[in-house]
Amino acid sequence: MKSNETANQWEIVIRFTFLSLLVLGFLYPLAITGLAFTFFPLKANGSLFLSEGKVVGSELLAQGTVSKSIFRYRPSAVSYATIPSGASNLGPSSLELKNLVEERKLELETLGISIEECLELVYTSASGLDPHISVPCAYEQAKFLQKERKIPLDQINELILKHIEHPLFGFMGRERVNVNKLNRDWKEITHE
Repeated sequence: MKSNETANQWEIVIRFTFLSLLVLGFLYPLAITGLAFTFFPLKANGSLFLSEGKVVGSELLAQGTVSKSIFRYRPSAVSYATIPSGASNLGPSSLELKNLVEERKLELETLGISIEECLELVYTSASGLDPHISVPCAYEQAKFLQKERKIPLDQINELILKHIEHPLFGFMGRERVNVNKLNRDWKEITHE
């Protein structure tokens, strides 16, 4: 009798496992993906943005650039590569980190950008791909870009104001500016 009960329990376990795999491994992800594409198509597709019909990036990932006449991203320890993303793992006692920070500070000073206002342009983000900077840093960069591009500071500040993202639910996180979105509109103004 006990072997019959054990066999019955194994049958239940195997059926439950396959049913769980089917529901949680296939049906649920398909349903959530379908809902995401229905209600949030832009986000479900990776928040991509287009230029002249071509994908030029994602709103969620910083991009490496050599142009000094656009808003700057945070430095990336992985050269803005999505695989592998991550931090440099250089510690406070690292001579390499110290040299990188000093180089970045010197570059910002040369451009006339305040290091105190734009500390995030000195250190890399944890992912190496964060496209956000603080609002004060965006306004500080506006002063440099105004001199560089001869565009009125009020016009640049208005553009920044348009791109300020507020904390989630009013208290989670801080105000920030997505540099991807800001640069997209900045390029329209400067005709780059």
